[in-house]
Amino acid sequence: MSLINCKNLRLAVSTAGVLFVLGILLQAPRLLFGADLPVLATTFSGIGLLAIVLSPTLIAATTLLSLLPGAARQLELCRR
Repeated sequence: MSLINCKNLRLAVSTAGVLFVLGILLQAPRLLFGADLPVLATTFSGIGLLAIVLSPTLIAATTLLSLLPGAARQLELCRR
C-alpha cells in the first residue's frame, strides 16, 4: 500500500483547507478581545498562526510526494 493515493490526496487537500479556515477563525479573538483577555487571545492567535503555516506546508509535502514516480503512476487513476 502506498502512502499517496487518491483517497489520501483528497484527505490532505481537505485537511489543508480546513486548517487554513480554522487558522483564520482563530485569529478573530485577537481582534475582538485583544485588550480584555490577552492570554486567551494570544493563545488562540498562536494556534491560528500554526494552523495557517501548516496548511501550505501540508500542500507542499503532498505535492512533493505526488511527484515521485511510483506515486505519480498510482495517481493517474484519479483523473476520472
